[in-house]
Amino acid sequence: MANFKILKEKSSKQSVFTTSVIYIDGNQNKSITDFYKNISEGLLFPDYFEDNLDSFDELMNDLTWLESEKIYLIFVNYDDFLTDENDEIREIVLTILDDASEDLKKQKTHKRLKIHIEPAEMIEEDLESIGIEYVFEE
Repeated sequence: MANFKILKEKSSKQSVFTTSVIYIDGNQNKSITDFYKNISEGLLFPDYFEDNLDSFDELMNDLTWLESEKIYLIFVNYDDFLTDENDEIREIVLTILDDASEDLKKQKTHKRLKIHIEPAEMIEEDLESIGIEYVFEE
């Protein structure tokens, strides 16, 4: 089942007690360093988070420190996301997010990670090139 959803239009910011909504703005996440900083602040990563893909992967598959059961990552300005990096870095980040979403479904924590992406030119090609399933918002 697809963990990514391409939205029809821009999203409105919302957050309720059992839901966390974190916006990932491509304009503010052009480098992996910026992304680590912003995602760790948005998801309140523990202090032991290190700025590397292994640590990011480990924490995305946990999320037990968050009270929220549903976590929405909403990409805006996706076409600018990690543009200071090579394509492989962006592909690895997307794969980690997809794998984490699947793994959390199997855990007993009842955490759910959903990834939504506002309309963007590059997203379909990026997801298809690495074999990530997605659906369009109806």
